[in-house]
Amino acid sequence: MTTAYDFSLVKTYLHISPEGAEHVLDEMPATGFFDAARLDGMLRKTGEIVRATDYKLPGSFFGTTLCHLSVTKLIFLAMYGKILRLNLDNLTFQIDYEEDHGHPHLGYRLDGIDAAELPEGNADGFVAEDWRAFMTDTVTPAVRAIAQASRMNAEVIWQQFGSIAGVVKDFVGKMRLPAEVTERFDHHFRLLSEAIPAEAFGRKRNPFQWETRYVDNPYQPGERWMMRSGCCQYDRREGGTKCFVCPRMTPDERACEAQRIQAESAAV
Repeated sequence: MTTAYDFSLVKTYLHISPEGAEHVLDEMPATGFFDAARLDGMLRKTGEIVRATDYKLPGSFFGTTLCHLSVTKLIFLAMYGKILRLNLDNLTFQIDYEEDHGHPHLGYRLDGIDAAELPEGNADGFVAEDWRAFMTDTVTPAVRAIAQASRMNAEVIWQQFGSIAGVVKDFVGKMRLPAEVTERFDHHFRLLSEAIPAEAFGRKRNPFQWETRYVDNPYQPGERWMMRSGCCQYDRREGGTKCFVCPRMTPDERACEAQRIQAESAAV
């Protein structure tokens, strides 16, 4: 598909593009989130690849791809000053898996590109209404469907949105982008996190409102890693352990893990 827009950034990091995945293990129309049997099959297949002990880990992976769609809209607003429509009926959900890599990537193929110009007057109001409708009509129902199929609380998915977007915001700030692009990203990030009511997400708080926290990088003294805003469930697999930046990890557990990592590094 030929397009005038550059999707290389979101294709590389978020696995969203007009071309789609290169190694498709399975795929379905994104509206398949509301087809219980089809969704169950996709969750099961993903869980088998990552040796998950139940559906919560693949469900977490599936749910956070909806945050990736939101971040893609943010990036599009920053790069082009346009709203990218990402309705599920215009997307194909894909499992990208290459056995040599050992883990799947989940993402979307855009089956059409619909970009809306911002009006000259009240552009922020126009964008805010698009965000409200996108969350109310697309993201929130899909989060609920995935959570139900995965036998978990939807909050487990929502709680991850803050740090996912925060990591991208931090990444954009470090890139050598034109100043106006970075400024637009920051502006629209604030709009998303501050102007969209919690009701659009079906919860008590906008999930993009999150206080950033950091921990010391155990591999590189003087560097810090951003803490996750919610657990990704990565320990729910055979032999699984919590991520070093998991908010469920206690300070004592993190200190012990840091000592283990540093001891292994010293022994090399």
